[in-house]
Amino acid sequence: MLDDINISNKLDLERAFADDFSSPIFPILGELYLKNKDFQRAEKVCRIGLKHDPNNINGYYILAKVYLFNNSLNKAEKQLIELLNKKPLHINALKLIVKVQEELGVSNKNKLKYLKKLFNIFPDDKNIESKIAKIDTEPINQKQSLIENKQVNVEASSILTNKFDIQPRMATLTFVEILKEQKHYEEALHVLSLLESKSKKNTKTKKLKNELKQLLAELH
Repeated sequence: MLDDINISNKLDLERAFADDFSSPIFPILGELYLKNKDFQRAEKVCRIGLKHDPNNINGYYILAKVYLFNNSLNKAEKQLIELLNKKPLHINALKLIVKVQEELGVSNKNKLKYLKKLFNIFPDDKNIESKIAKIDTEPINQKQSLIENKQVNVEASSILTNKFDIQPRMATLTFVEILKEQKHYEEALHVLSLLESKSKKNTKTKKLKNELKQLLAELH
């Protein structure tokens, strides 16, 4: 059960993952291995986890970082592309793939694709603007960038407010903590509301809800 897991305890995470390879804790376990420089286990956990849950965005991101530490840039790029196909607004993945592609020396066309996405999100970033200017023959249209930035924000809002399906057995405080750890605050609130609907509210759930609302407010 997820409620029995201490997400900072490696043994607890390992037991939970061994019991259920599709458990949402696998990116946390993978990142823990990564921090301990246990790259082989980190890769294995992420690969197995993604095989059973191919929509786990954080799994792709951690696996990409594992490949980077192993200097497997092509494999890292492949994971980041897969991630960005599923979640185009993942800012950390966009920043990382730009760095990876610079190292790989990929075509300007491929680099521009992600640089322009970043610029649409951060139109005042002179560093990104400079990189685009060096490889793009067309001048940057600031007005169009601002329009696209608004569209990006609308899309981001849509993604955040889109409630995902969850099995009732997974609506636990531990799962809420996992989502909070992965910075999925809106989803964590959704799971928390499911949890409150099947059990009485208590001081802990109220405190957690306030924390999540505060974290969400800080994003805007």
